[in-house]
Amino acid sequence: MKLRHFLLAWQLLTVIPLKRIYPAKKEDLAASLTFFPVVGMGIGLILSLINLAGSFFFSPLLANALVLIGWVWVTGALHLDGLADTIDGISAGGDKKSILKVMKDGAIGAKGAVSLICILLLKFVLLNQINIGIKNQVLFYVPVVSRWSMVLGAYFSPYAKKEEGMGKAYVDLVDFKEVLLTTLITVALGLAILRLSSLPFLGITLLTIFFWIVYLKRKIGGITGDTLGAMNETVETLGLFSFCLL
Repeated sequence: MKLRHFLLAWQLLTVIPLKRIYPAKKEDLAASLTFFPVVGMGIGLILSLINLAGSFFFSPLLANALVLIGWVWVTGALHLDGLADTIDGISAGGDKKSILKVMKDGAIGAKGAVSLICILLLKFVLLNQINIGIKNQVLFYVPVVSRWSMVLGAYFSPYAKKEEGMGKAYVDLVDFKEVLLTTLITVALGLAILRLSSLPFLGITLLTIFFWIVYLKRKIGGITGDTLGAMNETVETLGLFSFCLL
């Protein structure tokens, strides 16, 4: 059953094919949240390997471009899509119903497209600024924390939509056990890899989650799958930024 839950998390968060699993119950989706940071470890390992290979064969600039492309590819741009939809919806204005309607629309708007360009450009610049001595550790750890942030976001916020959506089962059925386990994994891994340097990033992540949830509750009454994806992208970018400062 644990393997089943891991595979559910893996197939949601990455495009790398493993055994295809179809959840028998919505509870299986919620239970898969426990493995979000573990999948983040897998993503981080891939990014670190791309960085090592790219740095060996190419210039730092090209190596960082390959890391960023790999980052987008391995996640299937899932969270970037959520970011664009969130920006389009919020920037459109109006009441909750109008915002959610725009977010549900599959077409990307101008502001959503610009948000993608800006965040990818910022990530690329930050990758070029991170100290080479900790770069692989940062690439490994940042995806772990960003996936952990989605677990906390799902637990501490209600679901904004009345109808079924991609994130409804995760938000409605997640319990404290998933939060506790993912937190222990994330904190322990950070201390093991980056020692005390991981703590400022974790603090920034908690503040981001808090303000994002408060804002979304006021704006649309809760969180959705798209806004969880947007939070993931925000936490990743802030993680790179915080390690640049360190």
